[in-house]
Amino acid sequence: MWSAEVLEVNPACDVTVHRLRPANQKVLLADRFYRYPEKIAELALGLYYTESRAVVGSYPGSRAMITLDTTPLIQTLSKLWGEPLRPFHAEYHPVIFSAIQNRDYTLTPWQRQPHIDQGVTAMVYLNPEEMCSGGTGLYRHRPTGLSRVPIGLTPELIRLGQQHGLSAQALRTQDGYAEFMNTVFFRPEYAVKENHYINDGNDYWELLYKIEMKPNRLVIFDGRTFHSQHIAPNQFRDYFRMNQILYFQGHD
Repeated sequence: MWSAEVLEVNPACDVTVHRLRPANQKVLLADRFYRYPEKIAELALGLYYTESRAVVGSYPGSRAMITLDTTPLIQTLSKLWGEPLRPFHAEYHPVIFSAIQNRDYTLTPWQRQPHIDQGVTAMVYLNPEEMCSGGTGLYRHRPTGLSRVPIGLTPELIRLGQQHGLSAQALRTQDGYAEFMNTVFFRPEYAVKENHYINDGNDYWELLYKIEMKPNRLVIFDGRTFHSQHIAPNQFRDYFRMNQILYFQGHD
């Protein structure tokens, strides 16, 4: 029976902060993050994983969840980030693990280019050192010059929508906003043509910063920044790329 003690943070973890140009977005790294990383890995490996779209959405792998008290963990993450981090559902956030194996898979056009999350994203890489490679890429959308999509409707987003035949009124509807995102940023032709991740970018996506995957490394960044797994075709073929993922509310 697992308890929240498995999520105990190492008080001596090594924290560094990077700034992503040109928009100056913050990227926080904390190495040696968990006090007991081997226990976290044991927990993650012992759970049931599903590829159900209802659980993973467009994530190109599988996920597992377990209910543990994440309140102390979130308090620590908030302190490191420099502002309160709030889960999307009340004050509770489950423990979520993600797994990708780079074999016998077919990526959709939306998985072969960057994406955004709804707010602040935090994750911890769980593989041991000998099984760490690649990482996470942060990108700029070349056609618009943007590296981040604001949460609210800005004059720039309205202008981009109008250029593609979408009115400001349409952008304020759920369907209209989804059409805007897929028309302006995530067009199928913007994806990598081959069946692999965007990695070092292409004519439509510029790699701004690659977060190197390291064991027991925490990463926190603005999930509205375009990002993607950075995984070469020859990586993670014989074992899974494992990480813990947390999503928090964001703001502009």
